[in-house]
Amino acid sequence: MTYPHKIIACRALAPALEQFLGTDEPIHVLEIALHLQPDRLRLALLDKVRELEQESTTIVLGYGLCGMALEGVVSSKSTLVVPKVDDCVGMLLGSRARHRKVMNEHPGSYFLEPNWLETELNIFTQMHKGLAHISKERRKQLLKVALKNYDRLVLLAGDDPEVAASEQCSELAMEYDMGFQRMETDLDLIKRLLFGPWNEPEFIVATPGTSIPLFL
Repeated sequence: MTYPHKIIACRALAPALEQFLGTDEPIHVLEIALHLQPDRLRLALLDKVRELEQESTTIVLGYGLCGMALEGVVSSKSTLVVPKVDDCVGMLLGSRARHRKVMNEHPGSYFLEPNWLETELNIFTQMHKGLAHISKERRKQLLKVALKNYDRLVLLAGDDPEVAASEQCSELAMEYDMGFQRMETDLDLIKRLLFGPWNEPEFIVATPGTSIPLFL
């Protein structure tokens, strides 16, 4: 059976969506780097929505509020559905409430997921780019400055042990004097984003002509 809705998602969440849909279903993926400039991400989403929108259709957005980038995204023809979470971490943890609980208990948490290790979401990799001309020790010092607000590296992973990812993250945490914890993902919110029900307060359903509001 063909999936009935259209999907726009961040590359960070595409693998999780594919777990439920398979790789044959078309997911319109936008690059992670757009998160660095929320205004650019908003424009990219608006462009993609305009490209895909049709009368009496639904476009599912695999995003959270993402630095307010989703605020104001609108379709003139399609209904937009977005989960009420702050970012992709909340999506993978299963709810905004769980994400906030984790952050309240340990504010200095930096999250990685196995599929993110080779992307812009891995600050350890990104910080080393363009720094080949300086010594390894100096690079390490600069990265420690960048990580000054983080003291725990959290690997988000499912039932699969993800041994290689766990080992890599554990080594990174040790190298940069951070604690390390593996935290189990909860993909129920992603499943409901794809298939419903889109109940309040966990989802925003913006009918044609209604923009996605800022949710705090």
